[in-house]
Amino acid sequence: MGCNVPLWPFILVHIWLSVTGFQAAQAGHWVTHSYAWMNFTIVALGCWTVGQKDMKENCLMLVISLILGFIFDIVFMAIYFDDFSCNKSNRFGNCSAHSEYLWSLFMAILNCLFKIATLIIAICEYKNRGGDVPKVKASVSVG
Repeated sequence: MGCNVPLWPFILVHIWLSVTGFQAAQAGHWVTHSYAWMNFTIVALGCWTVGQKDMKENCLMLVISLILGFIFDIVFMAIYFDDFSCNKSNRFGNCSAHSEYLWSLFMAILNCLFKIATLIIAICEYKNRGGDVPKVKASVSVG
């Protein structure tokens, strides 16, 4: 029993969210270029997984990169996010740059959250291609 949800729509959404999440970084506003490298590597692995359906290794690489990408997204946003407003003296100077910054940050947060849904679909795809997912049995004994 596996899921029959296609992976390619999730990859298309990641392309859009990665581009819009990185648009303020091009002006040097909130995040480094390593954010783009990480997210576009995930997109490239996703395109490889969608394009080559006879391998399970590319699907496993996508799963691992999604897990690492989720962790690093949280770290990037925690380090590089600053709370700026239009009425304060800040590095933007105008409210239009501030709205671009907030839009970019919102898209980066959506991208981070959407990685969880993509991870679930990628694990299902990995199982459909014959990959083994270990079953973890957790037991708690008292006494």
